[in-house]
Amino acid sequence: MNKKKQAIYKILAFMLIIAAWWILAETRFAQTGIIPTPPETVRIIHEEMQSDNFFEAIFSTLRRSLVSFLVSFFAGGILAALSHYAKFIGIMLSPLIALCRAMPTMALVLILLLTVGSNALPIVVGFLIIFPLCYENMQAAIAETDKKLITMAKVFKIPGRRQITGIYLPAMLPFVFSSIIAGFGLNIKVVISAEVMGLPAMSIGHLMLSARQGFNFGATFAWLTIAVILALICEFILKRISRLCMPYKYNDLKTLKLAFFRIFKNARKAGEEG
Repeated sequence: MNKKKQAIYKILAFMLIIAAWWILAETRFAQTGIIPTPPETVRIIHEEMQSDNFFEAIFSTLRRSLVSFLVSFFAGGILAALSHYAKFIGIMLSPLIALCRAMPTMALVLILLLTVGSNALPIVVGFLIIFPLCYENMQAAIAETDKKLITMAKVFKIPGRRQITGIYLPAMLPFVFSSIIAGFGLNIKVVISAEVMGLPAMSIGHLMLSARQGFNFGATFAWLTIAVILALICEFILKRISRLCMPYKYNDLKTLKLAFFRIFKNARKAGEEG
């Protein structure tokens, strides 16, 4: 399917979502006001933007999400690499990974709220939820690297820098960016959920719960819409970054091998000239 058709289908899907939202707001929730219409939501968001703490709350939530995700990503990457070369580390980590995956988020929030405090709560919860995803994706990225190419690189004494740029990175980058794009969006949702429970000052979760406690359902839904838009913007930016970092993709092993042999040929030619 070409890009033009994909764009048409995406626009159509977006219009259907807006139509369903508008119908529900005008019929099922017309009396309660829990879900305002799209124009009403835009008006409420505009009003919220006039407040002094609007952008401060958004940037505070983004900062917590970024810190939480970066810690999860680098910890997952380092431990995945260690477990790949030292199998006993992977075996020892497997119960922890299984526990993090199985633990209910709300139960985790309630327990940690009593131990780490409200300000650190979103970061810790985000780490415990996102860490298994990053760890497993990085394990898959390392395992995707062709062992035959690595063996050939050692036989022909290809420099380590060229092995990293020509073999490891092309094989790992699709998995790495897939982990980043999927993990960061999920991380924002987890962090906001933890903010609702922990109520750190100046956060999306805090303002969302404050609107809910004041029976301002329109503002609550507006902040929900803001959180969705924020996650979509972050996903869009990350996808564009991934395209810049991967101007081409190795779609199959044959392409990867051809790239390797080009590297080997250039390295041998440089050695002969030297």
